[in-house]
Amino acid sequence: MRFRSPKRWATGCSRRADAFAAALALCAAVLAPPADAEARNYASAFAGQMTDNEWGELFDNWGAVRWRDATQVGVGASREWRLGRFGFFGAEAQVLKHFGEQTHVELTAPLFLRTPRPSSVFLPSFAYGLGLSYGTEPSKTEIARTGESTELLAHWFFELEFGNDESLVKPYLRLHHRSHAWETFDARTGSNAVLIGMRLPLDRLLR
Repeated sequence: MRFRSPKRWATGCSRRADAFAAALALCAAVLAPPADAEARNYASAFAGQMTDNEWGELFDNWGAVRWRDATQVGVGASREWRLGRFGFFGAEAQVLKHFGEQTHVELTAPLFLRTPRPSSVFLPSFAYGLGLSYGTEPSKTEIARTGESTELLAHWFFELEFGNDESLVKPYLRLHHRSHAWETFDARTGSNAVLIGMRLPLDRLLR
């Protein structure tokens, strides 16, 4: 584990986080939907399990997944804007509670792109999100895997969601990833979890 003075750590992390946030802001400005774009609001609930794998291993060989004694449950809220035939642009906020070898709370705030939802509920849409993850304490799972962790890291997710535009319940499977983003953040670390959840359209539920 690398040790830094509190002042140096805070300064370096702040500068890198500012640069990362600026990049996200630029992406949001470039991808921002038109003012008259159709918008929908969703609420979600999910549960998942941490793994001891690199994220690429979860795609290469699912049978070799090594599960850790670390689970998480959470809720989220998202807003999507339709981008015509190209799909959706959205923003999401999540709160996750960890159990097992770590017990902290994690907050995530990604922007995402989603492909159009097929008319068949058995065919998935795909979503990729990028943002920030903040834990109320460094992740013990990440420390066990890599020797170090820090509260603030980059976050991305890849998701398969089932259900069409009119479905009341949309189940989904998500890869939840935290990382230092090519040493943008001071701790050279990362973690991966597999989440299963369901998404509900708030606009229809609150009518």
